[in-house]
Amino acid sequence: MRGIAQGLDPAVLHYARRRALRLGTGLDETLLATGHASPDTLAQAAALDLGIDFEPLDPAVFKALPRLAATDVCSMLRSGVMRTTDGRLVAAARGARLRRLAAALAERPQLRGRVSLTTPERLSRFVHARFGRQLGNLATYRLRDKQPHQSAGTLHASRYLFGLIACLLAALFLTTTATSFIGAWIPPGLVALMLIGSATLKLAACTIPPQRPPRPARDDKSLPGYSLIVPLYREARVVPQLVDALDGIDYPREKLQILLVIEPDDEATATALALHARRPGFEVIVAPPVGPRTKPKALNAALPFARGTVIGVYDAEDVPDPLQLRHVCGRLNARGNERIGCVQARLVIDNLADGWISRQFAAEYAGYFDVVLPMLGLCRLPLPLGGTSNHFRRAALDDVNGWDPFNVTEDADLGVRLARAGWGTDVIASATDEEAPQRFGAWMRQRTRWYKGWMQTLLVHIRQPLRMAREAGWAETLTLLFLLGSGTAAALLHPVLFASVLLGLFLEPIHELSFTSTLLDGVWFCVLVAGCLGTVLSTLLGMQRRRIPGMVSVALSMPVYWLMMSAAAWRALIALVIAPSHWEKTEHGLARTSRRRQGWRPTLRLRNSGAIRQRHLRASASG
Repeated sequence: MRGIAQGLDPAVLHYARRRALRLGTGLDETLLATGHASPDTLAQAAALDLGIDFEPLDPAVFKALPRLAATDVCSMLRSGVMRTTDGRLVAAARGARLRRLAAALAERPQLRGRVSLTTPERLSRFVHARFGRQLGNLATYRLRDKQPHQSAGTLHASRYLFGLIACLLAALFLTTTATSFIGAWIPPGLVALMLIGSATLKLAACTIPPQRPPRPARDDKSLPGYSLIVPLYREARVVPQLVDALDGIDYPREKLQILLVIEPDDEATATALALHARRPGFEVIVAPPVGPRTKPKALNAALPFARGTVIGVYDAEDVPDPLQLRHVCGRLNARGNERIGCVQARLVIDNLADGWISRQFAAEYAGYFDVVLPMLGLCRLPLPLGGTSNHFRRAALDDVNGWDPFNVTEDADLGVRLARAGWGTDVIASATDEEAPQRFGAWMRQRTRWYKGWMQTLLVHIRQPLRMAREAGWAETLTLLFLLGSGTAAALLHPVLFASVLLGLFLEPIHELSFTSTLLDGVWFCVLVAGCLGTVLSTLLGMQRRRIPGMVSVALSMPVYWLMMSAAAWRALIALVIAPSHWEKTEHGLARTSRRRQGWRPTLRLRNSGAIRQRHLRASASG
């Protein structure tokens, strides 16, 4: 790096060297992360030092490349080495890779005529331009082709059958009271078992003491390379907040890569990113127009370009705890956690004062993420992941072939597939602020998508129950049924169950009541009470732990919220039949209030500002 060093302020160079030594990174990586040099400048200087050519990889000029399969393209991106048709090598090297390349050239000087140097950013752009269609097909069909039994893309007749069974079951509850016909008891009995199982899990979770925040990893040298993927679609409104929130994360910029994935026709978001995301470490990926337009497909499209060994996922409106990545690394590196494939952070609704819907949403999240999920993580049971603040080992994602582009709740599905592959999931007490819908229409569209995805996940993983139990275990399979199965069944059948019990208790003449009829009505009444009790207690406990006010009003209005969920579940059932992979977009950036972001400023971001940086440089130089 002699060429680039000659043009730098000695204080800057001294600070960068000390920082690179402390982080275990290359001087070029530190200069890039602090904004003192561009990728091209660094690569050109390194090529000059090594005595090799710099290759700009212009797609319109560079043609000497063989035909490659999509998997070979992914391997090329991971290795950073591209072989041309004439036997030359183009290396996208920086940091440790550049040092290894320099050592190889020093040992074998004759290679200098066959090797040229480029930047990782130029290699990514070239691959996207030349192999975009192939990578798009891989992102869309990889899971369906390799593991068709675990992909929602192979659900055909089963979704119609599921809709028919749900309608028949609802009719059965309304038209059948006491009967000796055993066939009429079996389906309601299975539903009752799922509801009791779900209530038992929630009541058991209420007995677990609050989880302590994990210790963040402090040794910067041992921190792994980290890639964050943020899918965006029609999110221009929240781009400034998103970029500031991501820039406020306390993690070495030399080891952090942020991939912002957009759709090809989303010009407004692309413009906003061009204005606000022009900072070191931020890269924009355009999802190829192949297959369904869903969030999981966008995540798959970005995965080949991710260079980190840990992959995190955020949504557009997220404001994560600045120490969250360090908390994740501390948990993944803990002894005995080698098979933990995912760490789920807690999601917290920030705009709970926007109205009744957002408050109910905040209470629901508090019960789920602060009470139920920590218990599942503690017991090493599979859990339906939240749609954001998931942090994966790259090896685990590769092992399960990424996300399912045909499932509209890719998070819940991926949690189950990780369990089936032998990977565990943990939950940490690190929060990410989220925005809840305020209006009924927005809430209904989002909740419909959730229920539709849960139905897809159930149909995918329970269509071969013995295989599921053999791969994940019986306890894990029952947990899936108790959480997703009972949640879906309860939403579909809550009004029907209440109506059925009331019909049996109050409308049937007393003299016609039989022992069997009274017993069944009593059993169902107990089932409903247990289910409601588990949901209410876990929600109120979560509100207490999250310090959400209005517990009494939330509890009293829960039945109305449950009726809304029932409407969303029946709407989802129709959508499952007619449009299984259609993604109903949730608009963000509409919050009027904020519990924690009022006056929020990303103070950690000041560390990267010009004035503070120069102050650190002068202090380092004088020290």
